Amino acid sequence: MFYGEKVKLRPLEESDLDNILKHWNDWEIRRTLLLPIPMSRVMEQEWLHNAVRSSPFKDGRVIFAIEDKNTHEFLGTTSLESIRFHNGTAEFGIAIMNKARLGMGYGTDTTTVMLWYGFHILNLHSIYLRVMEYNKRGIRAYEKAGFKQVGRMREQVFNEGKWHDVIIMDILQAEFLEKFPPGTFVGEPPNNQK
Repeated sequence: MFYGEKVKLRPLEESDLDNILKHWNDWEIRRTLLLPIPMSRVMEQEWLHNAVRSSPFKDGRVIFAIEDKNTHEFLGTTSLESIRFHNGTAEFGIAIMNKARLGMGYGTDTTTVMLWYGFHILNLHSIYLRVMEYNKRGIRAYEKAGFKQVGRMREQVFNEGKWHDVIIMDILQAEFLEKFPPGTFVGEPPNNQK
């Protein structure tokens, strides 16, 4: 398990399917993702079946479940995808699925924990992400965690009747290590889990 100030990242399990489906097709959640189409239970079950078996070293991806550190409430998923160890790069992804939990710091905390994992455990050199230009909440969370805007792909996604830009953000290992040098941690397990 990996802990932040507010979250616990744990292995994703096939038993998480009902928690994922509870909020996954909510338009307010889906519209911020690069593929905003709804997913059926069968499609999500197939994705989950593959996700729980993925390995950063074999498949080039790792996906964790996000839980509230104290209540153990399932909040969503987070991932490093397209891991290329020879270049030391990966693409970060996150989905806080319950909109009642948005804007409460879970996204920033999860992002920071995943950066810690990517830089301290996988020894990556650079982690990047793509975010819809209108996802202001997400952009703020990524910037708080240390990401910088480095580019823009113009009119890349058609959604809600018009074309939207996708912003590219990244962070280098050296930048992250200024705040969290080797031997430091983002958060601690709660007292009842030490």
